[in-house]
Amino acid sequence: MSCLITIAFILFAGIVLKIYTILSMGWCRAKVCLVGKTALVTGGNSGIGYETALHLASRGCRLIIADVVDSESSRKQIVEETGNDNIIYKWIDLGSLESTRKFAEDIIKTEPRLDILINNAGVAGFPEIYMHINHFGSFLLTHLLVDLLKKTPRSRVVFVSSILAFLHQLKTVEDITKPARFYCKSINPLLQYNNSKLCNIIAARGFAKRLSKHGITVNAVHPGLVSTAIFRSAGKRLFDLVFKIFRFVSDTTIWFVGKSAEEGAQTSLHCAIDKSVEEISGQFFSDCKVFKVPPKATDQAFSEAVWTECEKLVKLSQEEKIQ
Repeated sequence: MSCLITIAFILFAGIVLKIYTILSMGWCRAKVCLVGKTALVTGGNSGIGYETALHLASRGCRLIIADVVDSESSRKQIVEETGNDNIIYKWIDLGSLESTRKFAEDIIKTEPRLDILINNAGVAGFPEIYMHINHFGSFLLTHLLVDLLKKTPRSRVVFVSSILAFLHQLKTVEDITKPARFYCKSINPLLQYNNSKLCNIIAARGFAKRLSKHGITVNAVHPGLVSTAIFRSAGKRLFDLVFKIFRFVSDTTIWFVGKSAEEGAQTSLHCAIDKSVEEISGQFFSDCKVFKVPPKATDQAFSEAVWTECEKLVKLSQEEKIQ
């Protein structure tokens, strides 16, 4: 009998939590037309990136989908759904500095403006390239497109980070390029992911400080606990018992409090287009509201050291650095 009562209580608590999640979920309520504007979404082929791209296209803007995966079918689907045929796909491998540079050169040559840059692309389950794709790629790309952003009045940049940044293991600048170390090896890949997400927030705040005089706003966002292919692919790479238990717990949690990809895209959209964010920069958003920033990201000396180290790691020239 007591077992049934416990199960009933857990189910009741789960339902209450689910209702709370639905009621507290942030939605982009902006009534903004984007005709004449240009948006670039990395990782726009699927998941949160696709939903972000779809919504921006539905408002009439010129859309650039940037992805390492062939996104021609996604482009056609967005055109069909929105009736906006001013959409292009360009290949980029954010894990490669050379590819990122070639992509940026192409954008600068072909695009007269860039109103919105959403650094959405990311990976999970591949710890050896977390920093390269989740952070270094977007850090370099944003630097390379700064002049185009400056040419565009009131442009905005969004870094898709995660609340998992609070559970990082970055204690020194040297840890940026070191594999995360924990007594349980199964947790190391997750910590490496968390480290990259903290760097996203540090980067967003760094760009915000350096670009404020140009009227460019830069913010980081937590999309929420979203069930997308990024974490399903992680499960295919990490097969040990501990991770399987973690996956079971996370899948159950996502069922109760998780979001769809469309719901997960709302905070990125809010920061990219809502008029209420025009004067807000250097913040961390969750559910379309300003959220607490991880303490380590507010450590000015550490953040500057991380910024300087990242400049070296992505091989920025003196002219490419933001003064």
